[in-house]
Amino acid sequence: MTKGLYEFWLSSIPGIGCRKIQAILSVFGEPEAVFQADREALAQVAGLRSKDIDRLIVSRNREQIKRRWDSICSRDILFTCVTHPDYPAKLHHIADPPYALYYKGSLPSEHVPSVAVVGARNASHAGMETAKQIGRELAENGIAVVSGLARGVDIAAQRGVLTVAGGRTYGVLGCGIDRCYPDNHIESYMLMQENGGVISEFSPGMPPYPGNFPMRNRIISGLSDGILVIEAGQKSGSLITAELGLEQGKDVFVVPGGIYDPCYKGSNSLIKNGAFLVTQTRDILDGLGIFLDEDASVRKKKCEVMLETSEKIVYSYLGLEPIHISELVRMSGLPVQRIMQLVLSLEMKGVIKQIGNQYYAIVL
Repeated sequence: MTKGLYEFWLSSIPGIGCRKIQAILSVFGEPEAVFQADREALAQVAGLRSKDIDRLIVSRNREQIKRRWDSICSRDILFTCVTHPDYPAKLHHIADPPYALYYKGSLPSEHVPSVAVVGARNASHAGMETAKQIGRELAENGIAVVSGLARGVDIAAQRGVLTVAGGRTYGVLGCGIDRCYPDNHIESYMLMQENGGVISEFSPGMPPYPGNFPMRNRIISGLSDGILVIEAGQKSGSLITAELGLEQGKDVFVVPGGIYDPCYKGSNSLIKNGAFLVTQTRDILDGLGIFLDEDASVRKKKCEVMLETSEKIVYSYLGLEPIHISELVRMSGLPVQRIMQLVLSLEMKGVIKQIGNQYYAIVL
């Protein structure tokens, strides 16, 4: 088997999480050596129980491993490991980084600022509208939004991002990447794969067990430069994400609420303890050190006025986060030669710029 298959094998054994994998690799170094190790050698790993060793040994079926790998590849599921260059750099700096990630779409760029948006699942109409508007305005200013695809604040913010051409949002799941949870968010789940990605540390097929969700919160905060909390009660799970963010050295931003409203008990407590109070999206940008002289969406609309119809089509798909020319071809449906002509024209007009090898972004 290849090194990648050994990594895939080690990441997908039930009951063997990232801490145990760290302990195992501290002894054996490489997944292949773990695969070859006998019971006596495995017993030398601190914290590894007899049933864990049984699982490691029983799972060593090369044909089954290859079949499972072929299965995820056939479903456009991508895989990265903590040792891979495409593994999100921000996750290297958190406690217990996931050993591996499964994803569809893309992973967040370390060069693009990102904000986690979390809050109540049973959010009020006002809370949902606030989340949607802030999600949209963050996207308009080139900020990627990370959340959990959950009902309430999470999905409202992510849907706000999806209304913006070139907006990027990432959903971190508490189940296998091949499952959309909750089921009725399937449309957003699919759109995120084209405008960001969906990500999970859990093997494909893993059900959404309650214990998975607190675990995924460290990834939501870890992938972000700041955490925004909207409508958190005193025992809200979003407070876990905020606390993890503080432990990771991230700024926490909070939309305030009425002092007698139980839906804001947790939110107001965070503000009392030093979180940034948010009354407009600019407060988040200022907190992250992103200072803009006018709204990005206004400037983009001004640029569109001087463009030809075909140029506007291509320009509408671009944002502050670079997009590869192949993505522009896919999204627009135009031939690659025509896209290249339009991109060159937009460059000459000074409204877009090339960043790297055939990656483009707008100039503001």
